[in-house]
Amino acid sequence: MAKRVNDVVLHSKTARLKLLPRHKPYFRLIGDGVHLGYRRSTVPTRAGTWLVRRYRTEGQYQTKLLGTADDTPDKLADGETVLSFDQANAAAREWARAQAALVRGEQADAKVVTVRTAINAYVATRIARDPRTGRNAELRLTHHVLAAPLADIDLRQLSEGHLEAWRCGLARGGRGRQTNVAALAPATLARLLNDVRAALTAAIRKAKLPIDALTVVKEGLRPPEKPDRARPRQVLPDADVRKLVEAATAHDEDFGMLILMLAATGARLSQLASVTVADLQVAAKRIMVPASKKGKGEKDVTHIAIPLPDDAITRIAPLVENRPGHEALFLHWHHRQVVDERLAGSISQWERVDRRPWKDSGEMTRPWRAALQAAGLPPDLVPYCLRHSSIVRALQAGLPVSLVAKCHDTSVAMIERHYGAFIVDASEDLLRRAVVPMTSAPLEKKSP
Repeated sequence: MAKRVNDVVLHSKTARLKLLPRHKPYFRLIGDGVHLGYRRSTVPTRAGTWLVRRYRTEGQYQTKLLGTADDTPDKLADGETVLSFDQANAAAREWARAQAALVRGEQADAKVVTVRTAINAYVATRIARDPRTGRNAELRLTHHVLAAPLADIDLRQLSEGHLEAWRCGLARGGRGRQTNVAALAPATLARLLNDVRAALTAAIRKAKLPIDALTVVKEGLRPPEKPDRARPRQVLPDADVRKLVEAATAHDEDFGMLILMLAATGARLSQLASVTVADLQVAAKRIMVPASKKGKGEKDVTHIAIPLPDDAITRIAPLVENRPGHEALFLHWHHRQVVDERLAGSISQWERVDRRPWKDSGEMTRPWRAALQAAGLPPDLVPYCLRHSSIVRALQAGLPVSLVAKCHDTSVAMIERHYGAFIVDASEDLLRRAVVPMTSAPLEKKSP
């Protein structure tokens, strides 16, 4: 059984800073066999770290590092890399639940392995590895797979016909709340098929099923051709981009600032969410955009210098006044729903809580729709159209493809694959500058 641990007070920064610095963590019991740990750094100016451990067997624990503690003024809790006590406690409990679910999946009856059990085990693994992306995969697979008849088929009996019927069901649409499954973009379908293929392959190999089962999965879940095909219909002319920026600003100043910089830089939302006050260099008229976390391995460049037009600098410069350099540059109001008992029927209202950095695209949904409507633009436009437009604008200006790829934090191959037609157009304009007359004098028409 797990050994007894003398709990220490960890919820208070003051109490944590009174603990003696040491390499061995201090622990606090938060669940059956689960402890939240805090390691006080031996470096006086360095913040401590959060970790969690879970009892496995006699004398053995499974441990995971959660993140940095918000001990020092320069370490503000963001819920991802820097955690408050409440955030660390929640992350530790979620990790422990995911590990327990993973163990339950491993201990399940191996005689019957269905698509459902394979998906559940895969989701538990994904959540344990990365809670945010794991939850996204869970929603996607629950919506499209676990609600389908395919979920209850034994992997030993799975055939390409079952997988084909499931894929045709996606194309036809209509299970439960699904209203337009046929509108799944090729990239979305490819992502779904990749998840299902990974889940079934892992389950087949773990259960040591015949090699034919792997062949069925590979052939039945082939991704669509050109799943990441570009959408040129979502490349906006400059006039529409300006209308969208103005409509977003009229709707909400914070949102308008975000849309302005998405349009001016062509960056992804995740990149702008990571921009700090120090990254805006007003005197140099540029912004240092952090490199994205896409891809594998460590990138050579951590920030990309993007020049900004004078009007954008004028509007964004006030954001850095009297603010420390480590703070997130782009903030917006976070609201919570409250019930006003004084009003009839206890009407719930929204009140402002505090200003926080932008986190994900879900926070943009409502203001984006309102801005599109106010600007008179098609409602099917997505915020990524601003990135498409920025790339195309650079290509049509005759910039080298390598430079366009570099300033948009992508590769030349991706630019050529997605925007080949625009590259050809830009090259033709350059070639036309080298065209010279092929005769020494204009040809004269002979009179009849």
